Amino acid sequence: AGFGGPDTFGGAISTPNLSRVGEMGLSYNRFHVTAVCSPTRAALLTGRNHHRVGMGTVAELPGPYPGYTGTRPRSCTALPRILRENGYVTGGFGKWHLTPGSQMGAAGPFDHWPMSWGFDHWYGFLTGASGQYDPIITQDNTTVGVPDGQDGELYYFPDAFTDKAIEWLHQVRAQDAQKPWMMYYSTGCSHAPHHVGKEWADKYKGKFDQGWDAYREQTLARQKQLGIVPENTELSERPDLFPAWDSLSNAEKKLYARQMEVFAGFSENADWNIGRVLDAIETMGDLDNTLILYIWGDNGASMEGTLTGSFNETTFFNGVVLDADEQLEIIDRFGGIEALGGFHTAPHFAAAWAHANNTPFPWGKQMASHLGGTRDPMVVAWPARIKATGDLRTQFTHCIDIAPTVLELVGIPEPKEVDGIAQEPMDGTSFAYTLDDAKAAERHTVQYFEMLGNRAIYKDGWWACARLDKIPWDFTPETMKRFAPGAYDPEKDVWELYYLPDDFSQAKDLAAEHPDKLTELKELFWQEAERNRALPLLAAFSVWLGDLPPLPTITRYAYAGDVQNIQTTMIPRIYGRSYAIEAELNVPHSGGEGVLVAFADFIGGFALWGDENGLLNHPHQFLGVETYKQTSTEPIPSGDVTVKMQFEADEPGPGSGGTVTLWADDKQIGEGTMPQTVSLMFTTYAGMDIGRDNGGVVDLAYEDKAPYAFTGTVKQVVFDLQPATHEDEHALHAAEQQAGVAHGVSG
Repeated sequence: AGFGGPDTFGGAISTPNLSRVGEMGLSYNRFHVTAVCSPTRAALLTGRNHHRVGMGTVAELPGPYPGYTGTRPRSCTALPRILRENGYVTGGFGKWHLTPGSQMGAAGPFDHWPMSWGFDHWYGFLTGASGQYDPIITQDNTTVGVPDGQDGELYYFPDAFTDKAIEWLHQVRAQDAQKPWMMYYSTGCSHAPHHVGKEWADKYKGKFDQGWDAYREQTLARQKQLGIVPENTELSERPDLFPAWDSLSNAEKKLYARQMEVFAGFSENADWNIGRVLDAIETMGDLDNTLILYIWGDNGASMEGTLTGSFNETTFFNGVVLDADEQLEIIDRFGGIEALGGFHTAPHFAAAWAHANNTPFPWGKQMASHLGGTRDPMVVAWPARIKATGDLRTQFTHCIDIAPTVLELVGIPEPKEVDGIAQEPMDGTSFAYTLDDAKAAERHTVQYFEMLGNRAIYKDGWWACARLDKIPWDFTPETMKRFAPGAYDPEKDVWELYYLPDDFSQAKDLAAEHPDKLTELKELFWQEAERNRALPLLAAFSVWLGDLPPLPTITRYAYAGDVQNIQTTMIPRIYGRSYAIEAELNVPHSGGEGVLVAFADFIGGFALWGDENGLLNHPHQFLGVETYKQTSTEPIPSGDVTVKMQFEADEPGPGSGGTVTLWADDKQIGEGTMPQTVSLMFTTYAGMDIGRDNGGVVDLAYEDKAPYAFTGTVKQVVFDLQPATHEDEHALHAAEQQAGVAHGVSG
């Protein structure tokens, strides 16, 4: 979510509750984040720079260097733990994204789940992304799974987890009318998939038909009128990467305008739900004495939707690019353009809309080099303490400043030791000094930024930066070869220089005019990067780029018949190789039907299931673009039987097609071909189930029977993966790393 999205900061998205908090207190127009979500969340909750707490990139992509482990060291205790040890009850709700992907199951370890960070209670999801209609819910240290709707209504996570947050507040006050509480409320919005009901998206019908170029101009004008930006602010140039709106076809304009309507409705719903929390706090009588920090985004708006956006965000991660006409044709299968954002889609908007949502700044998410990725709106209120109402604060602030500010305001010292472990000092600077004095001298005067090679240094108003020469959504092997050890020299990157007191929007590069200042700041960046464990540069790609040998491939996975909601980060890596899925069953004499195993859903997933005629089916959903399905020619026999789907890849490699055979014990009962397969990832959020299909189903043929539990007994499901040759295995491992990067940064 970007600086130029909410109408509170001049955008077009209705955010009355962001405005409500700002009008009760203060708005900050120079608040900064890290440019990607896991790192921002870790920095916010610990008060330390993100590399110092192991989050050089997202939690799903741990590396071998201290700044990139994906795990918070115990020497950096988080704010909720500090508050809890000082008498607070702490609750967290919504999105987490601070647990390594390999640790998201019942075996743990739970050191990096929310409760280990100091929360007494947690309700939400662990991954970076989630379907808003069928999330995999984690409560405390237990995976609850995919919830069902109430009274026939479609489940919607933003509304439901807000109910849980309010319920928790009521329970706390029911027991203790005075005990202080801390709530971390973190929406799944506006991360893709942009899921929202038609009634919310329709509020914006026609409002974006003028396109992203006009939107940027209109937003800057409103920002100036509101006083959110200085009157002399210039609009940064639209990069040549993004097309001019007037150059688009009618089909493109139709699709892209609806993408933005969906995004706006999704965002407004999030603000509405925050209003419900505020109303509950006010009704409880706690509003006057509650410190509220409402931050609009953990990075700038995401350009990972590519130039076209998509009805299914995972298409572009797999190298499938669909133009507007192709997308509109597919969307028609699910109810037409107005169904975008509904249950049968998983959309992301075109990258140029992200750039527009970051007005007036250049670029967006991942770009730690530029303000489009690192500057987000923040409003702060505490009616009993902050006397100014509706005022603006312009001092430099950063997400690492949140924890020390809270501690100062509530009168709790930063701990020197926790559980016998000496604590690393917080890097943040409390901005409590700004609450009463708009003209107070800035205290946070130096700050480095680094994300995926994009980097910057801020000092006393000056900003020097270098952007990696790649587009945000391109993590293909061909592109990444340019950044392999020996191929990439960071000293050859072009650095830019800005003086932000005179250039709010990063519109005037002064590098040529002030070479000495640029040299000074470049040296300072490398010093700060080393001190904060950000080096080596591009360490996030170390395994992928060949710094280390590939990890051994696990070739056999066995699941008992009652295992549910296996996170997408933990499923067998079947991509690009031959493999088999065997299900050991007991089939009643009357026949067995239902799902044996299912992963993800109808726009990316696979399953084995028996139909009402007892026939075995294997659908492979190719990202909502194609469905490849094989059905047996005879029923599954009754009694104890092992059925199998065997896929023989034409050759090892991402996306390889091949031949499918279906078996009952030693007898072949079906066959077919798959001309192509999903190459890198089926989904960013959906899980795998044994003996049923929770949430969105893989095969729409049984959607009306979902979750369609198998009527017999599933004793065990086994995945058997065929190892490739050493060279092929290395290539497949590189593809897995590509998927990890794509999956992770999409968080």
